[in-house]
Amino acid sequence: MRENRQDDVVAAVLAPQPEPKVARGRPRDPDLQARVFDAAIALYAETGWPGFHFDAIARAAGVGKAALYRRWSSRGDLLRETLEARWYEVAAIDTGSLRGDLLTLARMLFEKLTGPHGRVALHLHTDAARFGEMRASTGPWGEKVVLQSRLIVRRAIIRREIPTGISHGLIVDAIVGGVINHVAATPERLRPAMLAQAGRFLADLVDLVVRGAGAKVNQAD
Repeated sequence: MRENRQDDVVAAVLAPQPEPKVARGRPRDPDLQARVFDAAIALYAETGWPGFHFDAIARAAGVGKAALYRRWSSRGDLLRETLEARWYEVAAIDTGSLRGDLLTLARMLFEKLTGPHGRVALHLHTDAARFGEMRASTGPWGEKVVLQSRLIVRRAIIRREIPTGISHGLIVDAIVGGVINHVAATPERLRPAMLAQAGRFLADLVDLVVRGAGAKVNQAD
């Protein structure tokens, strides 16, 4: 019974959301949303929540501020949709094996943290603790990412790769925490070497976790 309730919660959180309604008579700009998301993720990486305002986003995207208000009721809504479109895409991960999925997750996270918008992760952590509006707006997105990540482990259990009693969160936390700590703890002078050796580090991290979970390691994944 409890397992059924958990499945219902997962299904409800991961259910696709309805498309926002577009007002009649407004000329469509098919590139507007992409430009806004690109500008918004870059601005948030630079300033965090305090500088994340429609004025600045409109200027950076080259659109009118009114166009933003027609599509997003608040900057919190815009940030949440920006994160969905330009940050993690965990839902797309499904290689057919635990090692393959975890390696894809680790690579995705590493690339985000070391990429041009890497400070997004830092701002998300600090802003959620400081600003209630931001926390309320992005909280559903964060919860969905956690559930999507844990589904990687759930699928591995269904495939009988790992024991049924293993903790979904523990495996994901080991991967995510290992990547975050590796990037954050590496001094600036050693970052070129870190980037050059990223493939080996991520593979070793994932293999360690996979073996610890009781699964076989297939290097072909």
